Amino acid sequence: MAKPENDPKTPLGARIRDVRRKLGDPDRADFAEKLGISKNTLAYYERGERTPDAVILAIYNELLGVNINWLATGKGEMFDAAGGVRMTVQLDAELLERLHDRVAAIYHDVGQKPPQRRIAREAANLYNELAKVVQDMSDQEMVDAALPMVALEFKRRLERAAEEPGTGKRSAS
Repeated sequence: MAKPENDPKTPLGARIRDVRRKLGDPDRADFAEKLGISKNTLAYYERGERTPDAVILAIYNELLGVNINWLATGKGEMFDAAGGVRMTVQLDAELLERLHDRVAAIYHDVGQKPPQRRIAREAANLYNELAKVVQDMSDQEMVDAALPMVALEFKRRLERAAEEPGTGKRSAS
């Protein structure tokens, strides 16, 4: 059983811990490795026993998209509006297959036969759209509830594109 983590002694330490928790609460050692620091160093930062230097703050910003102003002061949003979370995440392969199949079916419904790479790209785009509306992508019930909405938006976008003259996306039928 994992040893419980001590409460942060400073607001900065709490915010540093909040980032890891917001990213799915990965194991501290794994998270520290992604940041390029030791597990103990991360623990010191999260407990508020040490203050990270500018290099570490820059890593949080560049790798994770964390708003440095928020990290330092608590003001603003946790993640940069433009960047969002940039950390590599584990994707659910089964969900990606479902999205691929959904995209292929939508293309079929609108009478288009795109190359497989286009279907794969649109499946990834659908995943990203889902991630905007579903806070926890491992919550299958929320994913299942949101998927029809983002799929319908994709279908409508294809239909609008097919109606526009000169787009080359009209159905051949």
